[in-house]
Amino acid sequence: MSYTEVQDFMGPMLSDNGFQLDEVQDSIIYGERPAWAVYYRGKDCKLQVCWSAREGGIDFMLARLDAPNEFGLANHSKKWHFMLLLDKASDDLVTPALNADKEAWWAWRKKIFDLHFDAARAELLHRAG
Repeated sequence: MSYTEVQDFMGPMLSDNGFQLDEVQDSIIYGERPAWAVYYRGKDCKLQVCWSAREGGIDFMLARLDAPNEFGLANHSKKWHFMLLLDKASDDLVTPALNADKEAWWAWRKKIFDLHFDAARAELLHRAG
């Protein structure tokens, strides 16, 4: 799993949603294990795609534009929010098999983003007032 895959697999879709690459932090240590985060800036919020060896998966996190680019799982500023916790809706997506190739995993992540981003963004902005 590499931070470069975020831009490779999701970059065009994120650009279509108004996001521009803001920063990459590729050598974070979280829980004494490697981690990384890729930050995007949109017109009214920030998006972070992050991974940690400790947690073992990729997370989408949202924050207001004034949030610092900090690893969201640590979230010292308390400004980053898990996208899926902002949107309470469930979906019928089936998680790929553990042995699925990376294209299948990224296609699944793109569907998650597509299904949950608008509602999560609206909730984030609503909370911000």
